[in-house]
Amino acid sequence: MTDPETDPAALADRLLDAQVAWALGELTGERFAAVVAEDVDRVLEVAATLRLGDVVAHDDLVAVAQRLARDVVTSPVVLGLTEPEAGEVHRTLLAEEATLGEVVDRADVEALVQRVVAMHDVRDRVLDGLVESPATAQLTARLVSRIVTDVLTQQRSRAEKVPGVSSLLSLGSGAVSRVGKVGVGDYQLDKLLGDAVGAGAQFTMRRTTAIVREVVTDAVLQEVALELFDLQAGTPVGELVAVVEEEDVVDLATRGRAVLDGLLDRGAGAALADRLVGATVARFLDEHATTDLATLLDDLGVGRDHLVELVRTLAPPVLAAARESGVLEHAVRERLAPFWSSAEVRAVLGAAGGPA
Repeated sequence: MTDPETDPAALADRLLDAQVAWALGELTGERFAAVVAEDVDRVLEVAATLRLGDVVAHDDLVAVAQRLARDVVTSPVVLGLTEPEAGEVHRTLLAEEATLGEVVDRADVEALVQRVVAMHDVRDRVLDGLVESPATAQLTARLVSRIVTDVLTQQRSRAEKVPGVSSLLSLGSGAVSRVGKVGVGDYQLDKLLGDAVGAGAQFTMRRTTAIVREVVTDAVLQEVALELFDLQAGTPVGELVAVVEEEDVVDLATRGRAVLDGLLDRGAGAALADRLVGATVARFLDEHATTDLATLLDDLGVGRDHLVELVRTLAPPVLAAARESGVLEHAVRERLAPFWSSAEVRAVLGAAGGPA
C-alpha cells in the first residue's frame, strides 16, 4: 500500500494546497498592502534598467495605438455612453455654483486670446472665404441695406416733425412709387433695382471685409474678448450653462458622435486618423527612446506612490469578491496545479521520499 507521507502524488497535492493557501493570503487581507508595495518596488527597479527604445518596437507600438484608437472610440461601451454622459455633464455644470472667474484664470484667457488674435493668416483666409461665398455676400448686402434703411427711417421720422416737411416727403414717395411701376422691356424698374442690389452684393462684401481688416485690429479683438470674459467672470457657471437645454446638449453630442463615426468609417478618414496616431506615437518615441521606463512613468504622473495607491484602492474589492465566490482560489489552483503534477516535480518528490 502506498504511504501518503512519501507518495509523490500525495505530496504534490499537499504542497499545492499549501501554496494556494499562501497565495490567497498574499492577495487578500492585511498582507496585501505590503505585497503591493514590495512588488511595485521590484517592478520599478527592473523598469529603471530598461529604456523605452530598447523594449518597444516602433511599428508594433504604432499598430497597437492605432487599433486602440479605432476600437475604443467605436466600442459599444463608448457609443452607449455618449448620450447619458452628455446629459450628466450638463447637469453637473448646471449645479455648479462657482463663478466663471473662479474656474478659469483670466491670465490663461488673456494668453489664449493673444495667441488667437495674432493668427492673421487664419483670419485673412476666413475673410477671403466669406468674400467668395455668394450666400454670405447676399446676407451682407441685406444687412447693410437694412442698416441704411433703418437710419433713413429714423431720420425721416425726425424730419416729419418739422412743419411742412411731411407733405414734401409724401410727394416724393408717391413719385418714386409711380416710377417703380414703369416697364422697361420685360422688366420693371423695381426688378432692375433688385438685380442691381444683387450685383452689388459682392462689392459690398469686399468693402465690408476691407473695413473689418482696417478697424478690427489685434488690440481691438483682444480688448473685446477680455471685456466679454470680465462681464461674465462673476456669473456662476450654472447660470451660464442654463442658456442651453439638456436635450440640446445631448442632441449635439449625438450628432458630433455621428460625424466622428462617419469619419472613421470612410477610407480616407480612417487613413487620416491612423496617420495622426502614427505621427503622435513616432514623436513620442523619438523624444523618449533613451528614457528608462521607471522615469517615463514618473514623468507621465504615474510614480511609485501613485501606483501603490492605485492598486491598493482598486484591487481589494475585486479580490475579496473573487475569493468569497471561490473564483480566486480556483484560478490560483488552476494556474499552479500543472507545476505540481508535472513529471519533473513528481520525480523530485519521489527521490526525496525514498530511503535516506
